Order: sequence, then C-alpha cells, then structure tokens
Amino acid sequence: MFRMHRPTFTKPLMRVTLITFLLGFSALALAQMGQGGGGMQGGRGAGRMMPSFSDFDADGDGQITQEEFEQARAERIAERSSQGYQMRGLADAPSFADLDTNGDGTLDEKEFATGAAKRHGQPRP
Repeated sequence: MFRMHRPTFTKPLMRVTLITFLLGFSALALAQMGQGGGGMQGGRGAGRMMPSFSDFDADGDGQITQEEFEQARAERIAERSSQGYQMRGLADAPSFADLDTNGDGTLDEKEFATGAAKRHGQPRP
C-alpha cells in the first residue's frame, strides 16, 4: 500500500492547536461560571442561571407587565440558545397568567419569586 509521508512539523502543530483550543475553551467555561454580572444570571449555580425580577422589570417600576414578561422571556431564550444550552422544558414553562395569581395584570416580586420557586423546586419565599 502506498503511504504518504507527513511533514515532521504536523504532529507538533496539531498538539499546539489542540492545547490552545482546550485552554481557550476552559478559560471561557470558567469565565461564564464565575461571572456575576451581565445577562440574566441570578447566580444559582453554573448551568442554572435563573433570571431575577429586575431582569424582567424593564422599566423598573416594581411591576412586570405581560409585555415585559414576554419580551424578557424571548430574550432569555435567545441568549441561552445562542450559548448552546438545550432548551428543555419550554413547553412546561409557566405562562404570565399562571404567575399572576391575583389577576391584576401585573406581577409583583412575590408572585414572580413564588413562580420561580415552584418551577425550580425551591422553597417558597
């Protein structure tokens, strides 16, 4: 069988490329796990970054309207998807109406926190 001879620099170059890739990937992963600000990162551990009330309250008035809720949810889904997260459980995500327990058309911090706690299996606030 005919066998091609590779140049002698190919193996070291491949090793350097692989090492560079692994170091870069590790640094990126560590940066994402340790970063506290920016994006919707409530800080509940790597991979389970939960949004905070302020992430949804776009105008900062202390209430989340249905429009703010839907916009923030769409942005969060797009952000997490672009980061490579699998979007499991979207069909089971609570609707605005599910969270608006008093039916006033807005969510306050307590309604938001109670809904998040139910969804993520944490004790209610």
